[in-house]
Amino acid sequence: MGKRIVVSGSSFGGFNAAVALRYSLGPTDDVTVVSSEKMFTFVPSLPWVAMGWKNPEDIQADVAVRLGKLGIKFIHDTIVKAEPDKCRVRGSAGEYDYDYLVAATGSELDFSAIPGMGPEGGNSYSIFNVHQAMQTKSALDALIERGSGHIVLGNAPGASCLGPVYELAMMMDTKLRGLKIRPKFKISLFTNEPFLGHFGVGGFGAMGRMMEDEFADRGIAWKTNAKLTQVLPDGVEFGDGDKWKSDFSLIVPAFFGSHAYMGIEGFSNPRGFIIGDDYLANPKYQNVYAVGVTLAIPPPAETPVAVGVPKTGQMTGAMAEAAAHNIVADIRGGAKKRGKDFSVICIADAGDTAFYISASPLLPPRNKLRHDRGRVYHWMKHAFERYYMAMVKYGAPKLEFGW
Repeated sequence: MGKRIVVSGSSFGGFNAAVALRYSLGPTDDVTVVSSEKMFTFVPSLPWVAMGWKNPEDIQADVAVRLGKLGIKFIHDTIVKAEPDKCRVRGSAGEYDYDYLVAATGSELDFSAIPGMGPEGGNSYSIFNVHQAMQTKSALDALIERGSGHIVLGNAPGASCLGPVYELAMMMDTKLRGLKIRPKFKISLFTNEPFLGHFGVGGFGAMGRMMEDEFADRGIAWKTNAKLTQVLPDGVEFGDGDKWKSDFSLIVPAFFGSHAYMGIEGFSNPRGFIIGDDYLANPKYQNVYAVGVTLAIPPPAETPVAVGVPKTGQMTGAMAEAAAHNIVADIRGGAKKRGKDFSVICIADAGDTAFYISASPLLPPRNKLRHDRGRVYHWMKHAFERYYMAMVKYGAPKLEFGW
């Protein structure tokens, strides 16, 4: 009798894990993806959508179509409760039993942590889905039409997805310079990090100094160790009493893993991130694997303001491959692959140039570190997005789940 594998989530982690499992398992094994999202979104390109440089259809594809062609069942549902003792997850529309679970549901945005934060009923914008990116675009277009203003971008306490505000600050500078109106706008960035370029991992060598030089050249002000306390319609306030005026605020919040995973002893931490061993399996429930944002990774060191550890799309894809490999090893036998030997490749775009980072391992001290700046990386990021979207839509043999 075949095994039942449920994959919760269909973004980088869920998609890659499901495809890898389908290629590796037998025809009697059932792979089912349960996801609240029918559309795959290339999330790293959302800042380009906010700038008006990409259209949503450029970075989205119907994930159910591609999965269906590979013999993977897709169910559009939102997981609301995990029941690992019963080997089952419950959704809004049904219950799904499994022999193995790959938890790749991504994150929930904790806007409520700071008064006034968030695009729905709050005073700040966000950048984690197409709807939020289009809201941001409309607000920026209106501000540009007005002709002047204060733009504030920031990372709230506990935030872990730290790169987008760097990209947006530089992209906005690039856009305003292209329109010949840059002197009419003040761009400021605040972050929970202890220094620019910390990125939740203690930094990447000289990258912090590179970012300081870049911001100085672009006339972007910054504040580190920023403990945001309130977002007002016309500004932001910090724990040290500092106040910034703002006509437009975009703030990255801290994440929850998922409320569906909370309150289960040995399964998740208090914020709903699933605990994983070196092979990405939960220590208590060994048939549950966590990948991407869903995986609990403690910060490498304490910081004055809480900073989370990032999980990039590239890292998530690598985790998905490792989790799929280990499930196959569980079923068929064989050596398992360590999933926490994280390396990272990241490109932070600025609109007219980009920064490239590759590090192995993710946390220092490292065996290998490379960082560079150049327009070639700007085009590299465009090219990779096009390849990846073609892969999601049409497939690419041998590269289907490889980055």
